[in-house]
Amino acid sequence: MEGWCVIWNAVFPRYCVSCGTEGVLLCDFCAADTSLDGPPFAYANPKIRKLICAWKYNGDEGGLAKLIQLIQPRAAFWKGVIKAKKIEVIVPIPLSSWKERMRGFNQAKDGARAIGEIVNLPTIDLLERKHRWFAQANTSHDLRKKSFAKNPFALRSGIEVPKRLMIFDDVETTGATMSAAEEVLRNAGVEEIVRISIARG
Repeated sequence: MEGWCVIWNAVFPRYCVSCGTEGVLLCDFCAADTSLDGPPFAYANPKIRKLICAWKYNGDEGGLAKLIQLIQPRAAFWKGVIKAKKIEVIVPIPLSSWKERMRGFNQAKDGARAIGEIVNLPTIDLLERKHRWFAQANTSHDLRKKSFAKNPFALRSGIEVPKRLMIFDDVETTGATMSAAEEVLRNAGVEEIVRISIARG
């Protein structure tokens, strides 16, 4: 795998999403940009959007690594929230099986694990997606409303449900996906739910 990455980078070299420096998705100078505030970061910010797209749609793990680098200095805030709310675990918003097969990886699971490592929380796959749902970023408001008529999530069987948890999605667009997951979790007896995402908007 490492050899393939070397060949890929030679044929398709990376460039900083901000200044264009060759070799990295985000150079150290641009990563030190104090105007970035998150998570969640603004999805409208070109740096954030390009890093997410490189990771989510192109399978470039360097995109996630750079996003985590940006989150790291801000981890103290989330650790404070976790301590105050007595959060036990992070639960990723699940992908549909067809989308995971299409991409070859599960970005929600990978992102939740990466966040969990910096805030010292384990990740559990508590939810599953029962049916296909429209991608929020690419649908009209009316289509979103129709797709919400049926909750796409259910609890996985055989897993103990914690009382206090954090739910993670890579990008929160309208909040409807998180709300649907939260509804299932509340009905299962979860008392405290904190939402976290890398970007919003």
